[in-house]
Amino acid sequence: MAKETGDSSEQSMRELRDVSLRLPGEHFFCETIDLPKGAQQEDLYEIAQVVLSEERFSPYPVDQLAWGFHSSLEESKMFIFASPMAKLKQLGWQNLEIFRHVFPSFVSLLGRNYAKPTVAFLLHEETLTAAAFESESRVPALLFSMPIDLEDEESMERTRGKLLSLMDLEKFEVESDVLVSDDLEQTKDGSFQFEHHWLDGDDPKMEINPASSLSEDELWGIDLRQVAFKFQEKRRRRQANVRWKVIMGSTIGMAAMLVAFIGIKIMGIKLEEKRLVAENMAMEVPLVIESQKMLEKLRQNKLGGIDPFGAIGRLAQHRGGSGDQPDLWFSMAHFESRVEVKLEGEGKSVPSVNNFIEKLKQNKVAEILGEKIKSGGGKTTFDIELELTELDGNAGSKEANDNQDGSKES
Repeated sequence: MAKETGDSSEQSMRELRDVSLRLPGEHFFCETIDLPKGAQQEDLYEIAQVVLSEERFSPYPVDQLAWGFHSSLEESKMFIFASPMAKLKQLGWQNLEIFRHVFPSFVSLLGRNYAKPTVAFLLHEETLTAAAFESESRVPALLFSMPIDLEDEESMERTRGKLLSLMDLEKFEVESDVLVSDDLEQTKDGSFQFEHHWLDGDDPKMEINPASSLSEDELWGIDLRQVAFKFQEKRRRRQANVRWKVIMGSTIGMAAMLVAFIGIKIMGIKLEEKRLVAENMAMEVPLVIESQKMLEKLRQNKLGGIDPFGAIGRLAQHRGGSGDQPDLWFSMAHFESRVEVKLEGEGKSVPSVNNFIEKLKQNKVAEILGEKIKSGGGKTTFDIELELTELDGNAGSKEANDNQDGSKES
């Protein structure tokens, strides 16, 4: 039986809380400042808010901005970036509080350090960023981002040239290759490691493993959400961590006691009795499994058996796009049963995959049991586990009519 809609929504929210969202860097305006003499860690948020309140930096009030910063007390430098929340909402990014972290796309450049003055390039999805770093500095002196067209072979060089025209190339050495962002992984201490690969990868002088990392405090500073929310969420997660450790410790202790108790009991049982019990259990297990398989097969046959073409047809109607240019494609569909489907494929972008999932929920086509969306190197892939809703004849006709009406309106 399908779960209630509320349970499905709660499960989706829990899954989104494990996602770190990266927004295109071209939507942010940036500036690097010198920190006041004697500035401490606890002063950084207040310093950033003072700068953001200056009209020369932003015409918007601070509470209308999605902003963050990256700083170094040793260098007395702070890099500040912001974007109007109204603009991000118009572009489809809202309800940012549900994600684990929300960063600008150039976040992984902020975790790098260069021995000499360097201009580094980073490609994340369809955004190219150029950042100029002074010698032995983790804070960029300059940073600019522009969108590129990955289908246009000359777009990369044109955009790269435009970004370089904004830099003083007499002061900085330009890296010969472009970093391409890959997955990011959270370590046990709360820091993040950002994986990259080189776009060309044919320069032997470049790093073999161009990864970068940021500490937990740095990550919260770069996070784009409001200060009050970040402090509250940071405290909530630490409390949840403590509770989890206490629960795990208690569970392990109880499990150890249970194992010891069972061990003592088993030692008192005769070997012959153990052999007979094991034989009986071994004989019954296959029968139980076969009975379960038979019951499930009878239930599937009663419902009409697996209908892969019909199921794929129902799902394909919600891919978005038009005609032979849908917003996403299916590459594999595995049917565990007539309603349980594991779906893999590619999409044009992360929003297009999220729109597909949302349409399945809104139209009550399926309940999403699990989803994994990966985006990197200009490619977005997805793995979705779902449970199709059972349709009777009338329901099937109604869904078909609704889809036809939707097509006419679009």
